[in-house]
Amino acid sequence: MTFVTGDGVASILLVEDAVELRVLIRTYLEQCGYRVYVAVTVAEMEVQWRLMAPDLVLCDIQLPDGDGREAARRLRVHDHAALIFVTSCSDMAYRIQALDDGGDDYVTKPVDLRELAARVRSVLRRRALRPTSIVLGNWRLEVIRKQLCSPSGATASFTSGEFGLLLALASSIGHAVTRNILVDVISQRSEREVTERTVDTLMARIRRKIPPAAGLMDLPRPVINTVRGNGYRLDML
Repeated sequence: MTFVTGDGVASILLVEDAVELRVLIRTYLEQCGYRVYVAVTVAEMEVQWRLMAPDLVLCDIQLPDGDGREAARRLRVHDHAALIFVTSCSDMAYRIQALDDGGDDYVTKPVDLRELAARVRSVLRRRALRPTSIVLGNWRLEVIRKQLCSPSGATASFTSGEFGLLLALASSIGHAVTRNILVDVISQRSEREVTERTVDTLMARIRRKIPPAAGLMDLPRPVINTVRGNGYRLDML
């Protein structure tokens, strides 16, 4: 089943320099009903991105003329489209960095085409259902910009990993979210790939970034509380 956005079928920009893999992925996704554009280099990616304005970019990281992560970050792909990185590198630190660079998901080679199509559908569905902002009292969580804005105008920007956790807490405000769920939020594949310690580290970074209250008008303010033996909870205090 093809996922449809707006008035038509979702379009995908496939950035892959390996000829055989590029043909396989393009053919399979077109058979699934998507419109697929291709690029082989960072330079071609930039041209196709501006011309086609795709709904999703499926991007190899190691390209002949540069790093796909850096290119996606520079073009601010994640602000306007879904982004899935594809690479032969399975190192966990590398994967976390790719997600922090704006990736919605991360797929390692060799690519299973059926799994890839399922991830494409999942990411596009989440994107379509994602609100542009979430109101937290007098505060506002900007989803596209990954920012938290206080009533006084102070803002804090977050990496994709940090923002994913903050968004999960904000979506269940006043209720505890377990560490297992938060691990899934940032790993998007399995609990073994990202540990609870990773969650704790990111939560500490989020807490440090939340702007301080500038006065009574800023109260209540978002506070992340640790729920012992469970996880974390976002409260407005």
